[in-house]
Amino acid sequence: MQFNIGIIDDDVSKITQLITRLRMGTLSKDEKICKTQYDDIKLNPIEIKLDANKDNMLDKILEKKCDALIIDYKLSSQQTVSYTGVDLVKRINARFEGFPMFILTSHESDLFMKELFDAYLVFDFDRYIAEELERIELNTKIIEQIRKYRFSIEQAKYELNLLLKNKGDNVKIDDQILKLDSFIEKSICGDVILNDKIKKELTGNNLKDLIDRIDKLLKR
Repeated sequence: MQFNIGIIDDDVSKITQLITRLRMGTLSKDEKICKTQYDDIKLNPIEIKLDANKDNMLDKILEKKCDALIIDYKLSSQQTVSYTGVDLVKRINARFEGFPMFILTSHESDLFMKELFDAYLVFDFDRYIAEELERIELNTKIIEQIRKYRFSIEQAKYELNLLLKNKGDNVKIDDQILKLDSFIEKSICGDVILNDKIKKELTGNNLKDLIDRIDKLLKR
């Protein structure tokens, strides 16, 4: 199995080092820390060129079919862009809810003082490059986050398929159908989802059209 890992950084030398470490996966010289359960998983690094427009970056991520992203915190050491790595993470998460993303930085103190960000998803670049255990830990978390993300979507699709058989039976079922539909849509592409209020106001043929659209979504 192979996972595509997008790398977003403005420093070519750092990108090269990240590519090398990602390709090493979770393999270790020390069997005590080797995560053998992931031996069959390959991490395929993909460089994503910076663009001044954040929305263009989202399009590039889609084109590359990334399963997760590693993003530099500052994104401005070699060239100027108007956003930080955290800004980009927030924009991506608004469009793809729960998408696996990790920030690598040499400025952890700055990151936690100036930004609100999950410490679990932040790694020190220098330690990742220099320390085998740190590399294995991050690569393992990348794999686990991808699996968690995929599982949550598949579970929602499974439940939605079951509920669709009883659509229209009662308000509770229809509300859950709309809730699951919104979750799946936002996980796949949040920019195109319908507002929840609008969905709840749909009736008759309009609701049937929405259900038909959900069926097509589940077949992707």
